[in-house]
This record gives sequence, structure tokens and C-alpha cells, in this order.
Amino acid sequence: MSYLLVAILQMLLSICKVYEIRWSYEDEVTRLTILSFIMAFVWILGTSIGVNAVMEGDYTMMVVYVVFGGLGKIIAIKFFRQNTYRSKVFKKLNDEKD
Repeated sequence: MSYLLVAILQMLLSICKVYEIRWSYEDEVTRLTILSFIMAFVWILGTSIGVNAVMEGDYTMMVVYVVFGGLGKIIAIKFFRQNTYRSKVFKKLNDEKD
């Protein structure tokens, strides 16, 4: 059960990190504030479960923690790529360079 919970929490945290960057570009203060509370809760819960398991000798938990954190990034970025917002960000950044 703890493996599943940590896996879900790590994927959720990684997805939230991607949206944190997105909403930073949009100056979405309210969304960022709510998201920061969610991220803090998810991070502390997932980390405490993971660290507790590793301290008890369950090194499989480290693998779950790292792998599902990475999978969450992949999921979020693939979803983010489907939105038209990503190309607007890169266009804006390239325009500022010129």
C-alpha cells in the first residue's frame, strides 16, 4: 500500500512542478499559491513515507520514489506539449532574445 501511495504522490508532485512553471509564466498568483500548499503537503507526505521505509531497510521504496517522480514529469510534459501554450512560451522567449 505504501508503494502505491508514494508512487501516486511522486507523480502528482512532478505534475504540479510542471504546472508551477507554467503558471509562473502566466502570473497566476492565486493558482500558484494554492499549488504551493498542495505541493508542500504532497512533498512532505511522500518524503516522510519514503524515508521511513528506507530507514527500515526497504530500498525498493527508493526506486519507487525516483521512478515515479520521473514518470510524473513525462506525463505532465506530454500533456503540456499538447496544449498550445508551450509554443507561445518559446516564441516569447525567442522574441526577448532578439
